[in-house]
Amino acid sequence: MNLNLKGTYFMCQEIGKYMINKKIKGHILIISSQSALEVPWSPYRLSKWSIRGLTQGIAQKLLPYGIVVNAIAPGPTATSMQSYENGDSIYTEENSIERYTMPSEVAMYARMLVSDLGNTIIGDTLYMSGGRGIIETR
Repeated sequence: MNLNLKGTYFMCQEIGKYMINKKIKGHILIISSQSALEVPWSPYRLSKWSIRGLTQGIAQKLLPYGIVVNAIAPGPTATSMQSYENGDSIYTEENSIERYTMPSEVAMYARMLVSDLGNTIIGDTLYMSGGRGIIETR
């Protein structure tokens, strides 16, 4: 909770203050997790579940200053966190599409959200769940 929720809150607070003071208009992108779609029975899920509301609240407070806030929430991604090493199979039973999300896919959506294409997306979370938490829950 300290890292995922409090850390995100205080980081956004400081970045927001900096952007306001310097009159910087732009985007803040919060990293969440598709776990936010699942019943929050663990501290991790609860922290990610709470990030959704935090994203909406920060977006509401910073939009008048020209600062757009959104979050991106990938599901199982082909990284070392999933014990994935470059060249391994991306097959997984962790979601409905039966494959890991690739880091390059997350990067493309993140880039879109912080570009001018993301200017009309306000306080939202883009879930890259592969169906997990929406079509199925674990």
